[in-house]
Amino acid sequence: MKNDTEYKEHVIDAIKSDDALNMWDICVDKSAYMLIPKHATFIPKVGMKAKFYGRGFGYPVRGVVIEDTVMFYRTKEEEETKHKNWVQNKIKEDKARFEKNKDAMDKRFNALPEVFQKRIQRFRDNNSDFRWEYEDYELFTCEEAVKIANALKTEEAIVKWKDMDWEDQKKLVDIDDGHSGNTFGCAVMLAQFYITRPEFVVKSHGAMVGVVGCEEYGCKH
Repeated sequence: MKNDTEYKEHVIDAIKSDDALNMWDICVDKSAYMLIPKHATFIPKVGMKAKFYGRGFGYPVRGVVIEDTVMFYRTKEEEETKHKNWVQNKIKEDKARFEKNKDAMDKRFNALPEVFQKRIQRFRDNNSDFRWEYEDYELFTCEEAVKIANALKTEEAIVKWKDMDWEDQKKLVDIDDGHSGNTFGCAVMLAQFYITRPEFVVKSHGAMVGVVGCEEYGCKH
């Protein structure tokens, strides 16, 4: 670890104990929060210096050293191995979940209007892994789009509705509580297309393209 210079040093602004997880919840730079495992004897305090090992913002923290006490640490190679194992396990879990839910997903697909079926089929045709990786997300977004369009009927009503408070939106459309900002925005867009230009339902970008990209999603044009 002495030769590992890939770290940034911060000062602890706040700290609290999470006894249920046996972790410390520390804050640095008055905005960045992180859970770190507790040390057997060392208790970190506000004002102490903490080294965060890793490539920086947006990348995993592979080690934390506070005032020369190692809270946890992994080399670059160990972090890469950990990540590869995590990816492999997640793929297995996702494929198993898909197989378990496949019949139910097929029923949901068959219940969609034809233009939405064509939309999803386009992604299936362009990505052999689409079904187990992304289809549940896309199905949900399409189902919600149909729900919005059927309830509000016109593009003008949808435009007005999308800027309402959540509780007022729920009064007009039985919208699902599980939306993210991304699924909601995409569902609204698809609902408008479904009413005004249905062919765009098929042609427009996939719901998760902004996260994973067109090529990965099977969203080829």
